[in-house]
Amino acid sequence: MNSDNFTKLAEDLDEKLDHLKLENDPVLVFSEKAVNLCISILQLMKNAVLMNGFISPRDEIDFFRNIKPKVYSKFIFYVKIYSIESKRIHGSIKAQRRLLIAEQDKLQFFAHDNLEFTEYYRSNSAYMDDRYFMRGIESIRICTENLHSLIDKQFSTIHDPTVAIILANDMLVIYFQTELERLDFQNVKNEIKQNVDEHYNSKLYWTGSKIAAFEMIYALHSSGVINNGAVDIMQAVRFAERIFHIDLGDPYHALTEIRSRANGRTKFLDQLKGSLIKRLDESDQFKPGNIN
Repeated sequence: MNSDNFTKLAEDLDEKLDHLKLENDPVLVFSEKAVNLCISILQLMKNAVLMNGFISPRDEIDFFRNIKPKVYSKFIFYVKIYSIESKRIHGSIKAQRRLLIAEQDKLQFFAHDNLEFTEYYRSNSAYMDDRYFMRGIESIRICTENLHSLIDKQFSTIHDPTVAIILANDMLVIYFQTELERLDFQNVKNEIKQNVDEHYNSKLYWTGSKIAAFEMIYALHSSGVINNGAVDIMQAVRFAERIFHIDLGDPYHALTEIRSRANGRTKFLDQLKGSLIKRLDESDQFKPGNIN
C-alpha cells in the first residue's frame, strides 16, 4: 500500500474531527468521541499494513515517521484531555492550576529524557531512519512510553510512538497555556465580582445590546479617564458587568466585531452623541426668553 492511501486516511480523520467540533459537545463528550475516531482510523491503517504491507522500505519509513504518528498523536492528545478534564470537573481554580502545572512539568521531563531523539526528529535528520522507523529492529533501550511497540511489532517501530508523543506534547503545551490563561481570567473576574459585591450593590440594569456596552467601555478605556489610564480592559469590563448586571463575555471578540463593521465602527457612541444633542436642543427651547 502506498503513502497516498494512508495520507488520505489521516486527512479523513482531520475532517471528521473538524465536523465533530461543530457539534459543540462538552469537552468530555467531545474528547471521548475524538478518541474513538482516532482508534477507528488507526485500526484501518493497521489492517491495511498487515494485509498489504508496503511497496518499498521508503514507504514504510514514511508511514512510521510521518503518517501514523500524526494520527496516533491525536489519540494520545485526546486521551490526555479526557483524563485531565475528568479531574478538573469539581476542582477549585487553585486545584486546577496545580493539576495543569504538574502536567506541564511532565512534558518537560519527557522532553529532557528524549532530547537526543527529539533533536534528530525536529532537524529532519534521516541517517537513522532505517533503524528508527522500520519494523523488526530491536530497541537499543526500552522507553516506558513505548512499551506497546515491543508488543505490537507488526504495527510499530522503535520510535514512531516517540514521534507521536512529541507531536501530542506540542498540542498539549498550547492546551495548558490556554487553560491556565482561562483560569487566570476567571480568577480576576471572581476577585472583581467579590470586591464590587462588597462595596457596591447596584440597582442599575443594562438594557441595551452587549456590543453597545463594549463600545462605551472601550471608549472610556481608550480615553484614559479611568485611573488615568492605568486599568486593564478586563477589569473595566468586569466592573461594568457588576454595575449593570450583565454578562458581557470576551472583550477581545467584541473588539474584533466592532473593528470589522463596514458602515460606522461607533454606532452606539454616535447614537449617544445624537441623543445628547437632541436633549440639549430641547432644553434650549425652554430657556428664559425663548418662550413664545
